[in-house]
Amino acid sequence: MDKLTLLTKHHKDWVKVVNSFGEYFFADDIVQETYLKILRLNHIDKIVTTTINRSMMWLVLRSVHIDHLRLQKHDKVSLDLIYSLSSEDSIESQQAINRIDELIEEETKKWHHYDKMLFDLYRKTELSMREIAEATKIHYTSIFHTLKRCKKRLQEAVGDDYKDYLNKDFELIK
Repeated sequence: MDKLTLLTKHHKDWVKVVNSFGEYFFADDIVQETYLKILRLNHIDKIVTTTINRSMMWLVLRSVHIDHLRLQKHDKVSLDLIYSLSSEDSIESQQAINRIDELIEEETKKWHHYDKMLFDLYRKTELSMREIAEATKIHYTSIFHTLKRCKKRLQEAVGDDYKDYLNKDFELIK
């Protein structure tokens, strides 16, 4: 029996290991990618001798899982979700979201420059409040309270439209 066959005999065990990392949806894909990585790097002899080196396999599975997490920062959508959407609903939904974005922009243009700048930085980047505080040297609590006020003002200005969006009442959005 060749070494790859011996390794793949434990496929369900490897999927359970990936599940233990907290990944369920792509677990099988990660295991398949692990097999490919082992072959590509020619590590099959290090993992499979007379027995399987389970700790080495765990490390490779973890490595591929981390690679997957890095790639996952790009938005992925399940094909099932895409097939369940009708094109008409998705177009209306996208138009509604665009309109809400316009309303948010209109509202933020009325704000003080500091509030708008801080809110835009928080909204349009992936920076956390603490990361913004570190980068701008503005105290964290000041950022927190400013963003809290900004969110409250937006909720008052655009909250009803957002509720209409969630209820799929797209025609009610201003």
